[in-house]
Amino acid sequence: MDLLYVRIIETLITILVLAAIRRFVSNIIRKRLQAADFGDNRAKLTINMFNVIYLALLVIILAGIWGLHGDQVIHFIGAALTVVGIGFFAQWSLLSNITSGLILFFNHPLKIGDYLSIVDKDFPLEGRVENITLFFIYIRDKEDRVFSISNTVMIQKTFRVLDHQDVANFLEEREKVLSRPKDTEETNTPDNQSSS
Repeated sequence: MDLLYVRIIETLITILVLAAIRRFVSNIIRKRLQAADFGDNRAKLTINMFNVIYLALLVIILAGIWGLHGDQVIHFIGAALTVVGIGFFAQWSLLSNITSGLILFFNHPLKIGDYLSIVDKDFPLEGRVENITLFFIYIRDKEDRVFSISNTVMIQKTFRVLDHQDVANFLEEREKVLSRPKDTEETNTPDNQSSS
């Protein structure tokens, strides 16, 4: 059999095997998502992350099938990683945010819609988790303000997911805050000043 046909068959087998692995892992992610009642955004982000890994793996395997020698592949990967490393050197926290996002997705009890209390001496925060993205967690507080906290910081903070009674208290306080009229500042005019 001609070497070209062998390479084509190996390429097709590689693509089919990686597609089967991708489908299997995507199903596991979706089942985990349904069991933990996570939102669809988290599944899409995680599946996209794995798609990048599959693509890189496919490129490396195909390079080997089509005749690139090991040292050529290693030189190419080294050069590509160097360029990416230099590009992200000033923003290394992006990579740690992605890793933290995956940790939050797979090994954390936190999900969209949960009410939580962040225990912090300088900046305590209580609120509802609005969204969890690849880089940030968005939390809406009692005063209807949305805070974004990076995934790396969220992994390092101590927080607790509020139980039903705490959530009821939180919602009650939120209604009070949102229903009160906005404070208006009075200006000091001669009419408003009292004489002593």
